[in-house]
Amino acid sequence: MKMNIQNNYITVNQYSRPKIAIKAVKGVVIHWVANPNSSAQANRNYFEGLKVGKKNSNGSMIYASSHYIVGLEGEVVACIPENEMAYHASSANGTHLGIEVCHKDWEGQFTSPTYEALIELVADICKRYKLNPLTDVIRHYDVTGKNCPQYYVSHNEAWVQLKNDVNKRLEKEVITQITIQLNGKEKQVSTINIDETHYIKLRDLADDHIDIGYDKEKKMPVVTIK
Repeated sequence: MKMNIQNNYITVNQYSRPKIAIKAVKGVVIHWVANPNSSAQANRNYFEGLKVGKKNSNGSMIYASSHYIVGLEGEVVACIPENEMAYHASSANGTHLGIEVCHKDWEGQFTSPTYEALIELVADICKRYKLNPLTDVIRHYDVTGKNCPQYYVSHNEAWVQLKNDVNKRLEKEVITQITIQLNGKEKQVSTINIDETHYIKLRDLADDHIDIGYDKEKKMPVVTIK
């Protein structure tokens, strides 16, 4: 499954994006949005709206946000860059990335598209930061005791399965060396094998006839045939 990540960062502000650096990512915290049938974009907009300063029913200011929100159709909205802190899990804010997950009803079980996108996203984060999903992926509940994400607090076996599914997804990525024919010549390249499909890095295709560059303004790779 290919992730559909939409970068839609919220405005820098003291209540939802304080722009405080995370020095080292040590884990991932999973949440539910606690707003049935709402979209990832709607929840992102809620975080954006906090910049004006809003209060809880008890009169205290609301500080809330997350790095990502996974939607009902498997879409992923990035709200805050990974190198910045989000307000999502109290004492874990400075060391953990937060992921809010949308759900259809108050039971809170994630739909299949949502679940698959979440597994893909968490596996990607674990791979990049060298995290162990069995120990470094936690629930909001594990930090503060809050009933979040509700279904995966009430059904611990489902939570264990979620972490195992992330771990299995990581185990499917096997880096191997293969030989390809490039412009009539054989060449050794490294590949990542995911579900029996080989993926080759673009820069490994560079040779005397192919130039691989990057356009910083458009933020995209540039392949030039010499």
